[in-house]
Amino acid sequence: GCDLDRACAWFGAGRIFTADVGSCLHKVTHFYHYRDFDERDAVRHAAGKDARWREYVRLSRPFVQHQENKVMLEASAVYETLGMPPTKDFKSTDTDPASIYELRTYLLHPGYGSVPKLLDAFQAGLPSKVAADPAGRFAFFGHSDVGTLNHVMELWRYPSAQACIRARQAARKVPEWRETIGKVTPTVQHFTSTFLKPLPWSPMR
Repeated sequence: GCDLDRACAWFGAGRIFTADVGSCLHKVTHFYHYRDFDERDAVRHAAGKDARWREYVRLSRPFVQHQENKVMLEASAVYETLGMPPTKDFKSTDTDPASIYELRTYLLHPGYGSVPKLLDAFQAGLPSKVAADPAGRFAFFGHSDVGTLNHVMELWRYPSAQACIRARQAARKVPEWRETIGKVTPTVQHFTSTFLKPLPWSPMR
């Protein structure tokens, strides 16, 4: 059979999630970390030579109806503002099966200024939002470099879906966060929120 552990090891693919609500069901989302494109190319080249990885691809391909990928750059200034480590170093502090991740995605208007303006606004408002929501954990914030451009993602971990809703309600009462949303909204064409569940072996479980 297919050595799934080996397949996952090639790409750091333990960061795999399934959609719970807010997106197409039976959808799987992977997060991979690479230092640069050279490392990405090297990993993909090495995996392509491994018979177990090729077998994994052969067995999984019939189940795939659509596949899409994009390259996201971490917004390092946002991490620094919040005093958070890079996403590759993120570790969950519990394994409660009720825990969920909320993936929030923004498609901004075309133009070079759209992403920097959003990042500036979030840097100003996120500390107050985080202070009002001690249960939520910041996991990722970045913008696209390859794929659909001017696409921004943020990923948060919550003890439960209801905890995420309570966090939203608390954030709406924070003046600094309301000001941030007021600045960001005119730049956004499309916004989605999806609850994700990590797979059992994920380090983000």
